[in-house]
Amino acid sequence: MNKSNIYDKINNQVLEGLEKEGLNWFRPWKSGQGNQPMNYSTGKFYRGFNIFMLNFEMVDKEYEYNQWMTYKQAQAKGGNVKTGSKSTDIYFYKVSYQHKVTGEFSDTPTGNAKDWRQTFAMRYFKVFNIAQTEGLEPIPVEEFEPTEDQSSEMAKSLTDAYIKKHPVTFNPKGSSAYYSPSRDHIEMPSLETFCDSDSYYKTLFHEMAHSTGHKDRLKRATLMDVSHWGDNTYSKEELVAEISAMYLVGLLGLEPQDSTFNSQAYIKGWCRHLRDKSQECVNAMQQATKVVDFIQG
Repeated sequence: MNKSNIYDKINNQVLEGLEKEGLNWFRPWKSGQGNQPMNYSTGKFYRGFNIFMLNFEMVDKEYEYNQWMTYKQAQAKGGNVKTGSKSTDIYFYKVSYQHKVTGEFSDTPTGNAKDWRQTFAMRYFKVFNIAQTEGLEPIPVEEFEPTEDQSSEMAKSLTDAYIKKHPVTFNPKGSSAYYSPSRDHIEMPSLETFCDSDSYYKTLFHEMAHSTGHKDRLKRATLMDVSHWGDNTYSKEELVAEISAMYLVGLLGLEPQDSTFNSQAYIKGWCRHLRDKSQECVNAMQQATKVVDFIQG
């Protein structure tokens, strides 16, 4: 499968997930597990757009555990994949090197290092959920489904810590919600103007996500290179911010009453807007995980 086809497949999966499950797949704890899909063999959490792909599969197939492995990993652990089980594709970028003269590719360049250029090849692997295996026991994971009060407290602590740590200015009594890159400033209407606190924090997360792209933070091109509202660069940045906001909403257990449907339509709209450039939606999901990591510190 070439890189273009891989991007198309991932983008189509995102749109399919939004059509079938709405935004439930941003909330993996509702199935009683940790917040991120994990490799059963290594114990490591998956990153980038694989988080979204595996979360969708978990919710769609109603798996109890968010634990995954390859066929060989299942065998190495003393188990087997059940006959007839359908795998889920995950994707990774692998560093490779191409010879500038011969065009040859190699994982380890030989001879003069200046004769080689670094490239990134996308590879995919097929994994299975632990529910699709036999002879293996799930890794115990502490269940956590926060109460409404706990979710609000965590959201406030997260936003307060972020604004205190970074020199972004913040006005919580504004007339509209926006982030100004030139002023490095977040403007938000007061919490009382929202129908609930969860909707307030979801909106604030969106603006905080924009602020992470500042030149002194993640230096994200999609924020710094916007020329006008609605251009392709703006589309990419909005997609990054909204996916980031919804993932933070999911991590903290918030349930905004006035924005869930809007967010679903918002993300679908931008993905469709960029459908002829499927790589951009994939990149947005990768950038969103970096945003979430940065905001969480």
